[in-house]
Amino acid sequence: MKRTMFLALALFALMAVGVFAQTEADFKVETIDGGKSIAIIEYTGKAAAVNIPAKIKNLPVTEIKGEAFAGDKNITSVVIPNGVTHISSVNGGAFKECSKLASVTIPNTVTRIGDYAFQSCTSLKNVTVPDSVNIIAMRAFSGCTSLTSVTLGSGVKQIEDSAFAGCTNLTSVTFGSAVPSVHADAFGAASNTRAYLGDLRDKHLAGGIGAYTRSNGTATVWTKSASAAASSSDGTPGLAFALIGDKKGYSVSKGTVGNVDVVIPASYNNLPVTEVGSFETAAIKSVIIPNSVTKIEAMAFSKCIYLTSVTIGSGVQNIGTQAFNGSPKITSVTFQGTFTTPSLFNTVSGFPGDLRDKYLAGGIGTYTRPDNGTTWTKK
Repeated sequence: MKRTMFLALALFALMAVGVFAQTEADFKVETIDGGKSIAIIEYTGKAAAVNIPAKIKNLPVTEIKGEAFAGDKNITSVVIPNGVTHISSVNGGAFKECSKLASVTIPNTVTRIGDYAFQSCTSLKNVTVPDSVNIIAMRAFSGCTSLTSVTLGSGVKQIEDSAFAGCTNLTSVTFGSAVPSVHADAFGAASNTRAYLGDLRDKHLAGGIGAYTRSNGTATVWTKSASAAASSSDGTPGLAFALIGDKKGYSVSKGTVGNVDVVIPASYNNLPVTEVGSFETAAIKSVIIPNSVTKIEAMAFSKCIYLTSVTIGSGVQNIGTQAFNGSPKITSVTFQGTFTTPSLFNTVSGFPGDLRDKYLAGGIGTYTRPDNGTTWTKK
């Protein structure tokens, strides 16, 4: 009797916080492309953390139609699967006014973020736009008042009217390419109705690729960071690159990098960086792995004894044996995506303590532990 009551209470608790596994029944869909793929037209589920399936009715999901999730006050995070190419391609506003949405993972297959796609998602703090995206359409992120940091991939060619208008707390924007078409009002108009974000457009058109910052949400002058080596074409100086077998991408390794914070670029010589090779014994302090990477090789960061912080991009699907073995100072790991095949997050990947189990249970987010601790906690 007690056990039955405990299980009932546990189920009630899970329901209260919106922890549900998505099924095909949670989505209203329509077939498109001559019956070859699926577009999501409405989300009817109850989960707060939404992992959109890559297939429904045994067809690939390639599109999220306008207003499919709009106005949902429950959703806190969304993972969009590989294969989706358009967000809000019809009518606009796929995630408009999802006021609790704090985290979104956009895959490296999306080519267009449509009109009003994330407008007024007032809890969204950081956005990474992958290299595959060409167009950020009108008002795509307008009114995201908590947004502080935006990273734009190397493929962005057009930022339309008011795409980031009203993002009053935005203080850091990294451009992975010299965007040839930035609407005059892309970052807000100088009027009473749309918050003006200063001279960012002009600074970028003059300065090109790089990270631009301003001191606070009211400052009008943006400065290009001289220390930002994180353009999509070069990354941290000293890294070594090698063409992988199919010659359609690169593997990256430590090269001559020393005691530095490492940013791995998403592309090199106009091809994606898809694998991380050997950084073994390198005296690096932190590493950011981009969304383009799909595989971290065995022993890649083994014996990096000074490594404290790791960010793993949303594209990573394979972490090899002992990849982080002998790196005892790691106390912060951020996962930006989920593993479609959890077994490829190797059981002996070498992360200290119970990180693998905690991540497989908790999903996307930042996990920390005290020095020498074995128990990780999701922030």
